[in-house]
Amino acid sequence: MGTCTQSWFYTHWSDRCSADCGQGSRSRSVVCMMGQTASLPLDGCEDEDKPEEITPCNLGACTHRTEWYTGPWGQCSSECGNGTQTRGVVCVLHSNSQLEVTSDANCSQFSRPPNSQPCLLKSCGAQWYTTDWSSCSRSCEGGYRVREVQCLGDDLTHSDGCDPALTPAGQEECNTHICLPEIDQSCRDVYFNCVLVVEARLCVYSYYQDVCCTSCSRVFRKKETVRTLR
Repeated sequence: MGTCTQSWFYTHWSDRCSADCGQGSRSRSVVCMMGQTASLPLDGCEDEDKPEEITPCNLGACTHRTEWYTGPWGQCSSECGNGTQTRGVVCVLHSNSQLEVTSDANCSQFSRPPNSQPCLLKSCGAQWYTTDWSSCSRSCEGGYRVREVQCLGDDLTHSDGCDPALTPAGQEECNTHICLPEIDQSCRDVYFNCVLVVEARLCVYSYYQDVCCTSCSRVFRKKETVRTLR
């Protein structure tokens, strides 16, 4: 039947240019095959006769064209476990080979690239977890508050892998300030010279406690504070 001839076969050029504007290229597939019956690529074609696989294209100068521009991803927000990394996303205007940041509304016809994504550098292993502190057991003069402390693994189940020396406190003191008596709005000085009543140490009498209530109450609170500190 004669020598089996081999030829270069190629597809149509791609319809889309690699660049939306300015210089780009289109491509096609080229393969050496036998004619008629063969269906597998062969190596018998002359390379110098091989048709071009890439051809240039130009859709016009890049002027007044907008597109989304993304910066590089930043560092992960967590050294271990689940975290988040972000990047800058802005709408830019191409004009005479220059880039100018413009309003995001000018790129609304395009899908906006995400500016954040989850990241995981490595698993954390067992870690100490705590709840919020409870309310203080007393409002003044020393109380305590508590919280739950648990060691959990990566799967959030109980673990024995935490360092006991780093166990967070489960209880602490709170509201250690001295208790002050509530202010009675009806307690006031009737006379302007109540300071003399205090200096004369007359607050021990009920009459002066009533007519010089504010001044005498200060004396009693002061004595109570000194007694508490001792």
